[in-house]
Amino acid sequence: MIKKTTQSNKKFRKKRINEKNRHRDYRIYRFKYSDWLEYIIRLFVKGAVICYLFYDSAKAVMILFPFAIMDYRRLKKQKHEKQKRELTLQFKSMIEALVTSLNAGYSLEHSFEAAGRDLSLVYDKKCFIFEELNIIVSGLKMNIPLERLLKDFGERSGIDDIQNFANVVMAAKKSGGNLIRIIQKTVASIGDKISVEQEIETMISAKKLEEQIMMIMPYAIILYLRVSNGGFLQVLYHNALGAMLMTAFLILIYIAELWAGKIMEIQV
Repeated sequence: MIKKTTQSNKKFRKKRINEKNRHRDYRIYRFKYSDWLEYIIRLFVKGAVICYLFYDSAKAVMILFPFAIMDYRRLKKQKHEKQKRELTLQFKSMIEALVTSLNAGYSLEHSFEAAGRDLSLVYDKKCFIFEELNIIVSGLKMNIPLERLLKDFGERSGIDDIQNFANVVMAAKKSGGNLIRIIQKTVASIGDKISVEQEIETMISAKKLEEQIMMIMPYAIILYLRVSNGGFLQVLYHNALGAMLMTAFLILIYIAELWAGKIMEIQV
């Protein structure tokens, strides 16, 4: 009995170690405690506003379940896109530091360690790129080929620029050409592409603010009507036809939000 318990404890500890050593998969976003708290607060506030403005009844919270799921998916997508943008910008800084180290005479393998020292002056140690640099440097010390480490990073990131960089490094090391020159040209090309994406994001930031204001306007109009003339909307409350009309209006608002979000998605 004691032997079985000891074996089960060893298996549990081994499982914990494997889960701890598992590398981050950026293709999947998992909600953190702060994300759940933000979602719950937003859901509570939005639910209260919709119940008051559209249905004038707390019982309407039951029919808001589909909208809650849509809000969850939309918030998760926003958080995921933000994470990918942060990783992309940090990767751009990393490859620029790599080129600087290569020009200073470092080998490609040693350039990653030097790039980590340079990036520590710019980014916090908890950033994604330091986690990946630690994986790469530790892997090189264990004689794992750099190509395999970069390929793994590119696959887990789900970002084309990182995958392209890994493929270029793999091809350059196999061909045996001018490795430094090839990497410099690749870094310049990837850096230009990321810079264009940043410029586009800056240009449409004002339009995104306008979009958010426009999405608030339907709620503001109904609130104004309720405050200025309370009896004007009473015909739409506490009856089946009014509830159907308000629900249709609410669905149209959500469709408009999704449509506006699609318009703002610009791929480079």
